Amino acid sequence: MNEPQNNAGQPLGKRKLTNTFDLLKMTPHAEAVPTILLEAYKKHAAELVSIEDRQYKLSLLMLGIFSAGATLIASGHVEMSRPLRVALTVFSLAIVGPSFHYNAELHRLRGVTRELLVRCEIALGIHENDRFLKNERLYHESEIEYGKKGRWLHNSYCWTVGIVCAAFILVVWLAKFKCTP
Repeated sequence: MNEPQNNAGQPLGKRKLTNTFDLLKMTPHAEAVPTILLEAYKKHAAELVSIEDRQYKLSLLMLGIFSAGATLIASGHVEMSRPLRVALTVFSLAIVGPSFHYNAELHRLRGVTRELLVRCEIALGIHENDRFLKNERLYHESEIEYGKKGRWLHNSYCWTVGIVCAAFILVVWLAKFKCTP
């Protein structure tokens, strides 16, 4: 049998989420639910909302930057010289690269936070049979893998912002607009 992984002291980037089978082996310790456990659950739930909100804001910021730049170029009021094209390309890549890293960091934080929620749920007895519903579990057994979900959120950022950045760079290099007097 697999022993639960000891992730204590591991940096977030190297921390692996707990194996699903190890999570399934966990059982609540006490019958009465300590208030501190409920507060921890609420804190983790609020943090998950905050993480996802940060990702949405990052997406909107990046899309707004490229949209504003493309609108300015399309207006025809900017002479698209070679140095300006190079500068806009470098700027685009310079802001997209770190944003991809930040998005990956948010994805790792989301996974760890979701796992913390599942651990609190286990301690609260939410995953036990016959606790809240007669002869049934409140959550399906597959919900124990909640910490490992959310990859689509991570990938959707890369798809949207990556494609918009590439399209912006194409507009920069294909634009034929000259400054009008």
